[in-house]
Amino acid sequence: MPVSLDFDASHRYGEAIDGIEIPIALSVGRQSVELIAKLDTGAANCIFERKYAEILGLDIESGRLQQFRTVAGSFAAYQHEVTIQTLGIEFSAVVFFAQDASFSRNFLGRSGWLERVRVAIVDYDRVLFLSPYDSSSSN
Repeated sequence: MPVSLDFDASHRYGEAIDGIEIPIALSVGRQSVELIAKLDTGAANCIFERKYAEILGLDIESGRLQQFRTVAGSFAAYQHEVTIQTLGIEFSAVVFFAQDASFSRNFLGRSGWLERVRVAIVDYDRVLFLSPYDSSSSN
């Protein structure tokens, strides 16, 4: 039986050799920064480079410290609440900023991002479709 899905936004991403990149903005108060983050459905949390916390004026070490372990190694990051804006969709989220300034990756994970949106990916066409999770356009 056919299923119909409606989304509020779409995003054409480049060849996904290194992952699906999505433009986002992070903000705290009046401070805001735009960046490109990779969608990581296997990541439990959203994790960003330390420099973005500094641009937002956050006292990084005032956040809760958490250790993360991956197949590539481990690293520490600090928890903070920010506003995330993605393709016209905006919400508050708890995210992490890397402790080490040499950490150079930005990930959108399940907690803080994926749990807040409805997403569909047609990788053959390199298109991501997105709506807020509680959007009235959902079926």
